Amino acid sequence: MLNVRAALTLVCAGALSLAACGNDSSASSTTTSASPVAADATTSERFEATVAAGGGIFYSFNIAAYGNVAVTVLETTGTGLPDDFAIGVGIGRPSGTSCTTTTAISAVPGDAAQLTGTFGPGIFCVRIYDVGTLTGPVRVAAVVAHS
Repeated sequence: MLNVRAALTLVCAGALSLAACGNDSSASSTTTSASPVAADATTSERFEATVAAGGGIFYSFNIAAYGNVAVTVLETTGTGLPDDFAIGVGIGRPSGTSCTTTTAISAVPGDAAQLTGTFGPGIFCVRIYDVGTLTGPVRVAAVVAHS
């Protein structure tokens, strides 16, 4: 009888131990990695240059922190502007004496940003170029806003 009682005691103790294994009442921790939050633009740099028919220019700038970048072509002046003109605007990285763009659009001048994106930190560039509509040199005024 003693062996049966000892065996039952061992079985009950084992069952209680197993039942307690899966019920940890402490808070479980989950590891997540935070996505970087883009900084607002805090710096605006205005630049002007002449774009030749079939050509382009670029302007380099330094982004201090990962953040929003906005490029606004404010105005274009010159004799090479047809009525239906558009100008290419791109953002990228300087590459020797050029700017290799990672994003680009065709735009017309205006007060609102034509091209926006999230970049940085590091040295980046704005490229403004003829998309095939200019008939002569055109003076371009633009602003790049960044962090």
